[in-house]
Amino acid sequence: MKAVLVVAGEASGDLHGTEILRELRAQRPDLRIVGIGGEGMSSFMDRKLADVRDLGVVGFVEVIRHYPALRRLYAQLLQVVEEENIDAVLSIDYPGFNLKLAQELRKRRPGIRLHHFVCPQVWAWKAGRIPKIGQTLDALYCLFDFEPQLFKGFPVEALWVGNPLVEKVKPEAEREAFFKQTGLDPSRALVALLPGSRWGEVQRLLPVMAEMVRRWQNPSTQWVLPVANTLSDELIQGHIQGTSILPVRNLGYAARAYADAALVCSGTATLETALLGTPFAILYKLHPLTYALAKLLVRVKHFGLANIVAGREVAPELLQGEVKPEALERELKRLLDPTIAPGIRANLTELRGHLGEPGAARRVAAHFLGAMPRR
Repeated sequence: MKAVLVVAGEASGDLHGTEILRELRAQRPDLRIVGIGGEGMSSFMDRKLADVRDLGVVGFVEVIRHYPALRRLYAQLLQVVEEENIDAVLSIDYPGFNLKLAQELRKRRPGIRLHHFVCPQVWAWKAGRIPKIGQTLDALYCLFDFEPQLFKGFPVEALWVGNPLVEKVKPEAEREAFFKQTGLDPSRALVALLPGSRWGEVQRLLPVMAEMVRRWQNPSTQWVLPVANTLSDELIQGHIQGTSILPVRNLGYAARAYADAALVCSGTATLETALLGTPFAILYKLHPLTYALAKLLVRVKHFGLANIVAGREVAPELLQGEVKPEALERELKRLLDPTIAPGIRANLTELRGHLGEPGAARRVAAHFLGAMPRR
């Protein structure tokens, strides 16, 4: 029986890994799967070594605090590769940990197949990692169409498999049901506000959004705020009191799909909003020192992921000091302009082509199994 090691390090990796393991099981029921995952991946594993919660630490201080545990887990993985006589490894995102593991395995077992899902953002920063990645991995599964060309001339097989968001991003409810459930009026303009899913993002962006709403002159405009499950009601209410902003949960895609415009925190949410076809502006605000460091390290023309993928500006970007109530109001008025919105929506439709077709997990599983060594 062939044995493989699968390692995911965060909740998002568990979501991707769950679909990939489902495909692996469907295509090879006899495969022995060992590794690290979350709740979703667990049901497909024969031996679970740890949970993504044991790896999912963010920030310098947190990493230092958890370093001994991470080091022990790293050593355990190396030992398990020998114990289980692992044929191939599929690491999922979490590049700091997973690529270090791959480099060590390449030294210890030159013949092992090393595959990695989600190309690290070498196009944005740390381009010096490209040669090491290109010479260590056997296969790199890329989510964006421009990524494989970065690894031309290296032994790694870099493949564009498409982006899972293409399948994931769909309204949770039909239009009529959404408006009925939220009590919003489908005949009035609706604006979606997405200040982010992390505490720090919300603290920096939501107060500015709320102040903009308080200043807004058109009383017929409606405001909806999809709240991430990582955020408390107390945090949100503390910022939106005295406004007409309606917070909703578990309707994030529907809220954007049926909105006329949106203000979106920089990140994956910009790609999701683009896929839903709603005109939007990207907001990006960090601690001043963090932003200054990012400006030194990051080597991309745009900060917003939707603009990076499109290769041009399909959504305006408001950065740092530009994130002010008057600037947000100005951009929103432009996005809501009926003479401008259709052109924006056409650009967003074009962006979808850069994300590929549905079936990324199926393609990854098929290639991974096809490339496994025979024994």
